[in-house]
Amino acid sequence: MGFQKYFYQKIPLRFRLKLRRFALFLGAVLLGITIGIGALAFVSAADIYEYNDTVDGVHLPRVDAIVVLAGGRGRIAAAGDVWYRYWELSQGLIKGISENPVPQETPLLYISGMGHLSNWGVVARQVRRGVLGVLKPENVVLETESVNTEDNARWLARYARAHGWEHILLVTSPYHMKRARYIFEKVLSASALEKALSVETLSIFQEPFEPVEWRHSLHGIRVTLFEYLKWVYYKHFCHPV
Repeated sequence: MGFQKYFYQKIPLRFRLKLRRFALFLGAVLLGITIGIGALAFVSAADIYEYNDTVDGVHLPRVDAIVVLAGGRGRIAAAGDVWYRYWELSQGLIKGISENPVPQETPLLYISGMGHLSNWGVVARQVRRGVLGVLKPENVVLETESVNTEDNARWLARYARAHGWEHILLVTSPYHMKRARYIFEKVLSASALEKALSVETLSIFQEPFEPVEWRHSLHGIRVTLFEYLKWVYYKHFCHPV
């Protein structure tokens, strides 16, 4: 630091003033660019909510597994509720909610990205009491290795290949679904599965993550903007395989 100060003092005063003005100008330009990018992202971020699920939550297609991406509040509980509706259908307790009139076998509940220390007890604490009354450990697959959405898709591809799955129902937050579906389709198409794996999607209801609500809270803005930047990155610069 002493050398830098000495060197700076040796610069003629008129050049030091020009250097300061240039630094101020450069700082203003960078600040303007940052504000502009932020404003553009704020206006464009709603794009991640422009996605239509393939499942409406009432008419349930035949699937081998309900795949829920852990990491978002309420996702596992919501996926457990969906699993419970499949269970009710398989038991003949309810009718008219399936695209197939014939009762079907209850799919597995595949929880992706739970973390290395997760176990059945961690899952049980996140599932509603009524669901937990019939949901057993053998109905659940805990994937504890993946740390991001790409890993989620790659580990799922391995499991689907090993068990001959053909249909899954992907469950995640509404702000995450567009990017998750994009990544899953890219990874699965590059995985050379013996059987093509179709991906149905069902976004869970979460406040404030709805198209007209996310701008009304700092939490909604922060999460949505961050997810939008990740969506732009994956769509234009990264091609998961």
